[in-house]
Amino acid sequence: MNSEDAIKRFITYKNDPWLFLSECVFTKDQADDGKIKPYPVELEYLRLIVMLWQREKRLAVPKSRRMIMSWTMIPLALWDCIFHKGKEWAFVSKKEDDSSELVARAEFIFNRIPPDKIPHALLPTIQGGKMTKSPPRLIFEFGNKQDKTQSESKIEGYPMGANQLRQFGFSGILGDEVAFWEGAEEFYSGAIPTLESVRSESGGGRMVLISSRAPGFFKRVVFDQVDNKANNFPEIPPAEVKRPMRGVDIWRNPKNKFLVVDLHYTADPLKATPEFREAIKANTPHYKFLREYEKSWETFEGMPCYPNFRGDLHCAKDKIGPHLGLPLLCSLDFGLTPACVVGQMQGNSLKIFREYTAQNEGIRTFMPKVLADLRMRYPEWPTKDLIFFVDPAGFQRAQTDERTCVMEISDAGCLNIEAGPVDWETRRSSVESFLIYIDKDSAGLEIDESNCPLLVEGFKGAYRYADSQNKIETTKPRPIKNIWSHPHDALQYLCFGARQKTNQIIMHIPTPQYSFLKQDSTTRRDPHGRRQPS
Repeated sequence: MNSEDAIKRFITYKNDPWLFLSECVFTKDQADDGKIKPYPVELEYLRLIVMLWQREKRLAVPKSRRMIMSWTMIPLALWDCIFHKGKEWAFVSKKEDDSSELVARAEFIFNRIPPDKIPHALLPTIQGGKMTKSPPRLIFEFGNKQDKTQSESKIEGYPMGANQLRQFGFSGILGDEVAFWEGAEEFYSGAIPTLESVRSESGGGRMVLISSRAPGFFKRVVFDQVDNKANNFPEIPPAEVKRPMRGVDIWRNPKNKFLVVDLHYTADPLKATPEFREAIKANTPHYKFLREYEKSWETFEGMPCYPNFRGDLHCAKDKIGPHLGLPLLCSLDFGLTPACVVGQMQGNSLKIFREYTAQNEGIRTFMPKVLADLRMRYPEWPTKDLIFFVDPAGFQRAQTDERTCVMEISDAGCLNIEAGPVDWETRRSSVESFLIYIDKDSAGLEIDESNCPLLVEGFKGAYRYADSQNKIETTKPRPIKNIWSHPHDALQYLCFGARQKTNQIIMHIPTPQYSFLKQDSTTRRDPHGRRQPS
């Protein structure tokens, strides 16, 4: 290549970062024995990402695993530094070692730029010949030693933290796996001013945040809920969602101005197959599969509430249903995320047939839907004969309403209603007692997985204790409140009621009348919560 052609090609790469990635970038695939591979230019979603990176100053990318995002964002920052003098990029990760690895990738890419594409004489040189380790830093020198501010560009790695970036001004900040930073909010509030201080015709510096999904501040950035201190808000995009291709959802947040690119593994044609999904699912714990590949924002990293659950044992292998002559047992958890669980004691085994759940709905509208479905599915059990074990809060009147939740369900025709226990450990132990029981016929608890997906996901890890035990009282551990906790609360009331009220006659299955239909004077109440004499 003569010098004139080399300069023309250099200018072409300077004006086209996608071409630079396509022809000059090599990656290292750690999942394939560290093999060095050309950048996967055949993946169309990557071209879209690069185009959006060029256009946008605020970019947030929640993603599935192994979507080549780090190997895309790092060479883009490198492109900015080697083709434009005076650039400063911060690579931020949870720890300095992690950020150092990101800077090392930039050095790896730079050192492998093919000389037949860009002669090394046209590229800046690395100060000292290699990156420094502490702090992790790459300084590119352009040869003009007189004006340091215009003759150098720099990439430096930083650990997360409120004060790491405050005193600097940056052309760009790349945050990697932000959802798993404990100090993400402090980083964000400290970093934004450093970008605003970089004044140029292009309007300041870039912030690019990429991460697998997990609850926390990154989720609040993605859904434009930065000022919301809770993480249990509905995961609904705050603006119109555009879907330019399979596996890619895009929206622009109206408040924090981030363009969000929600990236699912199906954007990669080789992964958009049932075979890939089943292979990954079969070799990955369920909670990790949901977090790392599907669009679940829960981490499930805390200790599961029920470690004795076994899917192969407690998920029914065949279709299960109620036996005639035995009461149908139901349980209710109230609130604006109500849940109902339906089951039956059959011999020494509690069979769970179905779950009902709702979001942002009161018991007044939720209950008629549930009862209508029960009448259709189980016509042999009239509403008046159903046995309900309910959240004890349902007997209490709200300050704004004289009626109780129990009144609502009794008015719907439910006559047999008992309060479940308040104490958490009592409720948990009731479920555990069924999980650990096994006899020659079946397990003590069997669930119809197809009709109880949240219950089963909860058992597999979604219903769990807090990830950071130092954030809770260790003597009073409680599960995290999430979408899985409500059906599990209902199940606890059902297990307690079934165990306490049927254990004395559990073996007398031919007898259709159970003693707990006759309440003693200490526990019997009418549907309005008033004690009644026996």
